[in-house]
Amino acid sequence: MQHILPPSLPLHAPQAQPSALFRLSAEQRREFWASLALRHAQGLGLRSCKRLLDYFGSAYEAARKPRDWPAAKVHADKAVRFAEASWRLHAQKEWEGACALDADILLRQDPRYPQRLKELPDAPLLLYCRGDMQFLHAPCVAVVGSRHCSQEGIAVAREIAGQLSAGGITVVSGLAMGIDSQAHLAALQHAGGTVAVLGTGLDVVYPKNNTQLFAHIASQGLLLTEFMPSAPPDASHFPIRNRLISGLSLGVLIVEATRRSGSLITARLALEQNREVYAVPGSVFAQCSAGCQDLVRQGARAVFSAEDILRDLAPQLRDYGGHAPQRAATQPAAKAVLPQDISLSKPETPDGDFGRIVRALRTKGPCHVDELARELELPVARLSALLVQLELQALVLRLPGMRYKVSA
Repeated sequence: MQHILPPSLPLHAPQAQPSALFRLSAEQRREFWASLALRHAQGLGLRSCKRLLDYFGSAYEAARKPRDWPAAKVHADKAVRFAEASWRLHAQKEWEGACALDADILLRQDPRYPQRLKELPDAPLLLYCRGDMQFLHAPCVAVVGSRHCSQEGIAVAREIAGQLSAGGITVVSGLAMGIDSQAHLAALQHAGGTVAVLGTGLDVVYPKNNTQLFAHIASQGLLLTEFMPSAPPDASHFPIRNRLISGLSLGVLIVEATRRSGSLITARLALEQNREVYAVPGSVFAQCSAGCQDLVRQGARAVFSAEDILRDLAPQLRDYGGHAPQRAATQPAAKAVLPQDISLSKPETPDGDFGRIVRALRTKGPCHVDELARELELPVARLSALLVQLELQALVLRLPGMRYKVSA
């Protein structure tokens, strides 16, 4: 079928840095065009697209064989409408936008496409990315909440997101004002880093107040969207975006939310995706925490620190090897702490910071975390993350009052 062959590229890249399409091979451009054809086909949703890709193995093969769509459990009427090529005008517009976009295009067949998203029944056909895509394969936890948050909520979001990132966890959020922005800012200070999932095209900064944060994440974290270039911040986009925030993550933490908060949509999606849901209960008198309290009543885990989340996710974190991506040397980033940094069997002589902690506790005896941080010249957030990992391996014991000792 001639109409699934991609349009020609401009003779020269439209900017100094190769744009999205110029970074793709000829085969990938063909797959991208076929993905656009499916994406803009009338009446063909993401669930049907996933069935087609699972059955045919690629968007290109699916687009070539619409007569065979019923075998993939996609109705023949949709195949007939697809063959009419009414999608071409919209696909051409997105193709032209990608020609001028400074980004990477991540197709479903790309090995860098995150497995956690691929498993979703409504997985995106493609993603536009700017930044370090290694973050897509790190253990992720979403931290979201109200745009109109309290000062206490800001402090809690920054504390927990910072501790998670110090422990090698990538923090995912939606770049909204309030809790989302604070979570991104705190996570950028540590090795775990952050992923911002957008409800717009990758060339649209929204909200405008986050222009500097947007640029900072692009250079030190990862910006991600499934929306076409120049897509505006339409209200309908944000619930769609939220399923990717939860889908990328092992768990979702709601810091503050009223009973009508959009963050509760993310919590519901997380449950549907079989992700863990956590909530900070907040004050019983605070309306900004009423939605979080409802979540706890409905079975979400109440948390008061990053340590609560790390403990709960410990079995899943053991499935991850390696470390969070290393960022520019000018950024203050601690070495990522994942469960694989220490053996699943109890080692006699732990290495690195783990060894320093154990040796200090053997010398000093039971010690408060603040005193130990001063002794080792480690940030408390990083030390707390390290202690959690040592405790999970039965190398240290936590005593009342935030004191620790070496286990017997």
